[in-house]
Amino acid sequence: MSKKDNILKLVTFLALALSHKIGSQVNQNELYAGKYKKEYDTYLQQAKEIAFEENFNYYDKTEIKEKLTKKLRTELEKRDFIDNKKFDLIEGEVNNALSTLNLNN
Repeated sequence: MSKKDNILKLVTFLALALSHKIGSQVNQNELYAGKYKKEYDTYLQQAKEIAFEENFNYYDKTEIKEKLTKKLRTELEKRDFIDNKKFDLIEGEVNNALSTLNLNN
């Protein structure tokens, strides 16, 4: 796969992972919170595998962060059953995830 394909897959897995993590944090008392937490772990593991396959440069990392932020916002907008506090967590969660994968600038 090309680097662009891997960036798109990485962003997709991270957006899904973070939307599930935010959903489980914001609505902790809901039945789906536990399931969301497990799915977060699965998606994050898939993102880690992609991140370790590639050697991303500064520009790639900047692109990943921009695309991830946009895609995560879109994912969270689809999930109208999650409290609107979800939007306040986007920046922090994106930075934490990118740090975890050593993709921060």
